[in-house]
Amino acid sequence: MDNLLLQAGLRLINRYNAVTKMPRYYGTDVLMYPAEIHVIDAIGNNKNVTATGLAGQLGITKGGISQSVAKLYEKELISKSAGTGINEIYLHLTDKGKTAYEGHKRLHMHMNDRINGMIADMDDNTKEEIRKLMAALEEELSLIGDI
Repeated sequence: MDNLLLQAGLRLINRYNAVTKMPRYYGTDVLMYPAEIHVIDAIGNNKNVTATGLAGQLGITKGGISQSVAKLYEKELISKSAGTGINEIYLHLTDKGKTAYEGHKRLHMHMNDRINGMIADMDDNTKEEIRKLMAALEEELSLIGDI
C-alpha cells in the first residue's frame, strides 16, 4: 500500500509538471503559456499595474516581465496607457485579454469546487494527515534541490 501511495504521488507530480508546461486558449483564439496567463491574471486583478509592480508581485525579473508584456501586447491581450509618473506605463487587459482572464478564472473555479467538495466530506483528522503528508513532500522536494 505504501508503495502505491508513493507511486500515485509521483504520477501526480509528473502530470502537474506536464500540464503546467502546456499552452491553452482560455476562450480566445490566442495560444498562451502558463507564464503568460499568470501575467494576464495579475493584470486583471490589479487596476493600473505597472511592469515593475508585476515583476515584484510575480517574483520575476523586470527583464522577464518586459518580455512577457511585449508578447502579450503583440498578441493584443493587453494595452498600455501613460501613468502618473515619468516613464510610468499602466497595463490593462483588452477585451481579448479579459476573455482569457475569465477563462482562466473558470478553470481554477472548476478545480477548486471539485477539490473543496471532496475536502468538505473529510473529518478533521484526515485533513490534518493529508496536510502533514503534503508538508513532508514539499520538504523532501526542497531537499532534493539542495543535493
